[in-house]
Amino acid sequence: MPPVLRKFWDQIPAPTATLLSHAGSLVVGILTAFVLHYVLYRIGLPSKPFIYVAF
Repeated sequence: MPPVLRKFWDQIPAPTATLLSHAGSLVVGILTAFVLHYVLYRIGLPSKPFIYVAF
């Protein structure tokens, strides 16, 4: 962590720092789940429209 951020993080009270770290972890987890869900959804879609596959 850069020294400027470390200095700021050390000044935050412990309960607030814990709450911020948990909130950040939750946001990163939700974004990761969203991206994974979207990628898996796109994999399931056909690469060509159905009409071209049928004929």
